[in-house]
Formats: sequence, structure tokens, C-alpha cells
Amino acid sequence: MRSATRVALDWALLNHVLVIAGPAGVGKTSTANEVSQQLRAAGVPHAVVDTDALDDVYPVPAEQWRITERNLAAVWRTYSELGIHRLILTGVYMHRDSELAWIRRATTADRLTLVELTASEATLMERVRGRELGSGLDDQRRRTLRQAGEIEAERSPDVLLIETDGRSVVSTAERIVGLLDWG
Repeated sequence: MRSATRVALDWALLNHVLVIAGPAGVGKTSTANEVSQQLRAAGVPHAVVDTDALDDVYPVPAEQWRITERNLAAVWRTYSELGIHRLILTGVYMHRDSELAWIRRATTADRLTLVELTASEATLMERVRGRELGSGLDDQRRRTLRQAGEIEAERSPDVLLIETDGRSVVSTAERIVGLLDWG
């Protein structure tokens, strides 16, 4: 009989991705930036990527996720060369198994922490109105409501759910940072 060998893992050398998902207007980018600020204050090396910046192309290709995956892989290679092993990644549907698969491929993630931010319809509409200053407001409102419904219908028990109504970005980020062992 073989004796069990315990392997000590150096978590600092494994790739850990914090995924922050939720509908448009819920506060993903603001929260990611605040998590980043708190990690900087603690001296924790990391990178932040908003997937919106990775696939903002028109016309939208049939398999847009492939563009996102390729661009994330290229960006992650650059960060990895700098010795970065922690990534804060934001996107709308990032909790889906199909999304998590390409995130793992692009980042060679050893570990994922999944967070979904939620807010009431009134809060989402107020936030969208505050950020959509151009002609896309009505379309974005419809997309946001559709996204919120789809995300709620597909919610996984593996995702930490954080309600952002009446909660500051600082306290939301503090809760998330408290989950991470990135120190």
C-alpha cells in the first residue's frame, strides 16, 4: 500500500483568476478597480482586464468569444512574463461553463473564484442612464434587463452572489478581497 504524500502548494506561483460577472450597470468595472486598489495597498501583484475591451469590434463575429479568448491569451502572456499570477477579470456572462472554459485556456488558470454582482431593476436602470450618454441608451436598457434575467435563470451554486443595491463599491470590494488568499 502506498503512503499518501502531501504536496505543499505555493499558491503565489499558481494562476488565480477572480471572475466578476453580472449585467451591464451592476458595478463590475467599478468593483474590479476598487479590488485592484485594495490589492495595490496590500502590495499584491495582479492585473485587471475588462472583457469589453477585448472584443469591442464591429461587425460582431459569429463566435465573438474566440476573439476574446485570443486577446486575453495574448494579454495574459505579457502579464505572465512580468511575473503576474493573479487576474481580476470582468464580463457579463463569465459565470457560464462555456465562458469559464475559454478563460481557463487563455489564462492557464489553476484556480477560479467566481463572483456575481446583482442589483434591482431600478438600480440597474439608474446606473445605465448615468453612464450611457449617447444614442445607445434605450438599446442598453433592453440588453441590461435581458442580461439580468438570463444570468438569474442560469445562476450556479458555485458563484458567490453579492447584492450591490445600497452597498458601497468599497465594501463590495472588501468582501471580495476577504475571499481571496492573494496576500
